[in-house]
Amino acid sequence: MKIAYKVALASVLAGGAHLAEAQHTQVFTAEERHFHEGVELFDRAKYGSAQEAFQKYISLIGDDAKTADAQYYYALSGLYLLHPDAEQQILAFTRKFPAHPKTALANYELGLYYFENKDYKKAVEFLVQAPTHLLGIKQNKELEFKLGYSYFATKDFENAKIYFDKNKTTGFRTDEHRFAYASNYYAGYIAYRNGDYAAAKNDLKIAEKNEAYQQIVPYMVTEILYKENDIFEVIRYGEAALAATPKPLQADEIALLVGDAYYQKADYATAAKYFNQYAEGKRTLDEVVQYKIAFTDYKNDNFKNAIANFKDIALKKTALGQNAAYYLGLSYLRENNKQFALTAFDQARKNNIDKSVTEAATVKYAQVNYELGNFREVINSLANFTNDYPDSEQGADADNLLSEAYFNSNNYPEAIRHIESLPKKSWRILQTYQRVTYFHAVNLFNDAKFPQAVTMLDKSLEYPYDKEVTAASHFLKGEAYSIGQRYEDAINSYGAVFRNAPSTSSEYYIKSRYGAGYAYYNTKQYDRALTHFKAYLDAIQPSNVNYHDATLRLADCYYVDKKYSDALGLYERVIASNSPDRDYAFFQKGVVLSITGKRDQALQNLQTVQTQFPNSRYADAAEYQRALIDFEAGNYQPAISGFSSLIQTKPESKLIPNALQKRGIAYTNVQRYNDAIVDFKRVLDEYPASPVASSSLYSLQDALANQDRSEEFDGYLARYKSSNPESGALESIEYEAAKTLYFSEKYAQAIPKFEAYISAYPKSPFISDSRYFLADSYLRQNNKDEGVRRMKQVIAENRSEYVNRAILKIAEIEFEAKNYTEAIKYYGRLRDVASNRNEQANALTGLMMSYYLTKDYAGSKRIANDLISQGNAALNARNTALLYRGKSTYAQGNMDQALTEFREAVKAASDVNGAEAQYLVAEILYKQKKYKESIDAAYEFNNKYSNYDYWLGRSFLIIADNYAAQNETFQARATLESIIEGSPVVEVVEEAKQKLAKMAPAGSGTGDTIQIQPR
Repeated sequence: MKIAYKVALASVLAGGAHLAEAQHTQVFTAEERHFHEGVELFDRAKYGSAQEAFQKYISLIGDDAKTADAQYYYALSGLYLLHPDAEQQILAFTRKFPAHPKTALANYELGLYYFENKDYKKAVEFLVQAPTHLLGIKQNKELEFKLGYSYFATKDFENAKIYFDKNKTTGFRTDEHRFAYASNYYAGYIAYRNGDYAAAKNDLKIAEKNEAYQQIVPYMVTEILYKENDIFEVIRYGEAALAATPKPLQADEIALLVGDAYYQKADYATAAKYFNQYAEGKRTLDEVVQYKIAFTDYKNDNFKNAIANFKDIALKKTALGQNAAYYLGLSYLRENNKQFALTAFDQARKNNIDKSVTEAATVKYAQVNYELGNFREVINSLANFTNDYPDSEQGADADNLLSEAYFNSNNYPEAIRHIESLPKKSWRILQTYQRVTYFHAVNLFNDAKFPQAVTMLDKSLEYPYDKEVTAASHFLKGEAYSIGQRYEDAINSYGAVFRNAPSTSSEYYIKSRYGAGYAYYNTKQYDRALTHFKAYLDAIQPSNVNYHDATLRLADCYYVDKKYSDALGLYERVIASNSPDRDYAFFQKGVVLSITGKRDQALQNLQTVQTQFPNSRYADAAEYQRALIDFEAGNYQPAISGFSSLIQTKPESKLIPNALQKRGIAYTNVQRYNDAIVDFKRVLDEYPASPVASSSLYSLQDALANQDRSEEFDGYLARYKSSNPESGALESIEYEAAKTLYFSEKYAQAIPKFEAYISAYPKSPFISDSRYFLADSYLRQNNKDEGVRRMKQVIAENRSEYVNRAILKIAEIEFEAKNYTEAIKYYGRLRDVASNRNEQANALTGLMMSYYLTKDYAGSKRIANDLISQGNAALNARNTALLYRGKSTYAQGNMDQALTEFREAVKAASDVNGAEAQYLVAEILYKQKKYKESIDAAYEFNNKYSNYDYWLGRSFLIIADNYAAQNETFQARATLESIIEGSPVVEVVEEAKQKLAKMAPAGSGTGDTIQIQPR
């Protein structure tokens, strides 16, 4: 409290009746002397001594009315001395003497007391009652300011401004009271708060003239100018304030406003200077400010800084975040980082708050994808562009991109759907349609969906713009028909290739030679097959995977045509190679040598099959053929030994009935009739439907007659007739009826028919095949237990024509049940008894995968190499082998070798095997910390295998892992969010969510700054 004012006030108030009385008498009474002594002490600010004098006076007079002035001074002195009871004494005085002149002055003093103690509510209560007419000019100015400030402090801004306005100065006088500039400041602040910027500026600029406010006011004035959108004045005033000494308070905020003013003028070079001044030393920024700083850097070609600032905002699901993502993409493009740009544009287009930004980002996203070869994603992103933006200025660019993407796309179903939906189709689009329908057919074919593939190929052939594609379509139809054993249709399709291929040396013309050769071969048109196999071999190199197989088929054709010399030369060519079919070549060579009378050489070659290839599927045939050579030469005892060896060591061989029949004849020729009778009876008992059963019947009749046992013959004759009924017999009719239901896929109806048939005709020649059909029907009706039990009976009996199929089915069932040891047993058996390359390839494939899953990686690789050497003997067998060879090497820990092998698989396979291999390439590179190479490999997946959603999703997961490993948090988060939004694979989405949850939350600016609106 300012004591000087109180002393002056006391001197003024010391007049009154007492002073007048003293002037009249010139002599003070003893009592009055105490009062005047107290006043004198009070004027000299001796408040303690004054209180003692006033107390003596009050005690001596003893009259409240006469001593009111003394009581007032006594209480006021206590207030100045900060006595705890002084406030109550003043209040007591005002209550006791409400009409006394000094009561009004008491309110003034109490108001000032409460103001000094910051009790502004009470200060207002008493100061409004102050007697302004009794106060001097300076006291009234102090009263105005302190009353105004008390209202201000209690947030009564309306009354506060009234008093500040009274108290403030116009700024033109130099002798203003000491509260004037403060009142201007607070009046200006209240005007600013009320949006009266003109009044605020006027008051604040006056306040600024006072040293106390020189540093405070500039920020507020600059802010007002900014809010008035007077950017030129923001620059002029703000730059002047920043140049002043000392620096104004909140100079960084002034710099921000000046920078933004230059930003709005598009003077980005100067804006950057002030933005940098503002941002210096700050750890976080308001996101709008950070966006403008980033945009300024972008305009100044400072793309690295632009990227750093845009990244912090780009993941926000706001309009500002969308703009930031778009310009982040543009910045990455200027830095030639297309992969990162792609992620940013994807983020911008998916935000979809500002449609114009979405449109621009969509086109940019498509353009970058096209440049990177991600054609499927170009189509996905632009598929609805015309509908979404019918009046877009970028419509033509989008159409061109879409058309080009279709030419290069492997998102064939979507491309086909889109093209078919177009009301008008240009020749260029139809040319694209021809290609995409063909490529989609290829994928369907690789997925073993042959009827659908043929349908798609027919669509492609409607538009024969490209002759090469037309030839390829006809060829693929031929392959599909061949797999379905529709050989006549296959022959017609291969013939169409010959008519439409651009040249006889074109790829599909040559491949069709091989296909047509097999189609004729399988229909026993060996002369025509010979022509095609010969032409095929003339057109290819020995390194071709099918070279040795075609050589064998050509040799077989010469063999059938009895051109033994030509056949032998070809068999020997294969024997001299490293072909896996050398066992067959040795066997056939032995047969041909036998026919041409070169018995010893024949026996030697057949012996080679047995000794060098003991697990060959031709080992039993070689043994049988060796015995047959002796038999036909009349060497019956060696023949008997040979046939006996086969019968005893290979009881599951399909040649057992033949061996028994021939051994029986040999026994007869050496007059061992009883042994002969046993063999003939065994053929009729165990193999009554065998082709040699009729010969055995006649031989049995002769042998029994020779032994005078003819009476036994009638029973076997009856049995033979029962096993070989005429085609019109009821038994045959019932069998055919049940079989028709099976092949019509009416398995529920077929089951009771076969059950009844097996029960009614237990000795039927069709009984073994019926058991197979019945077992398979149970399996197809999902009665797995019964189906497996019945199928294993078929295998154990080993008499059905379909026993190899039964073995394969049980092997596959055990594999699916993860009983890999059992699966290996059945796949191994199938490998040993396979009757064709397709069966053998299926057996090897199953073995390879089962070995891998039992962690026998060496075994898996061994089988894989066998399969690879055979080429695609079965659909995609070679591709699967290439993959599993790499997986086995990978599992053994040799990542470099695995990488080489996976890359070979990728190069060869366009099916799911290639897709998994491509992913594993990216995974290995990631584990080797070759992050850029890993990302490139993962993005390559999208070019070739994007139809395989599971591996596509995993490829993007590995992309996110690579980004995270490089601390590219924006890229990692955006990639994971893209997976979550777009992947149809639940497992992949869940993994993406888990990875995202483990990452730090996206950063956000939190600087305590004025909110500057984005451009």
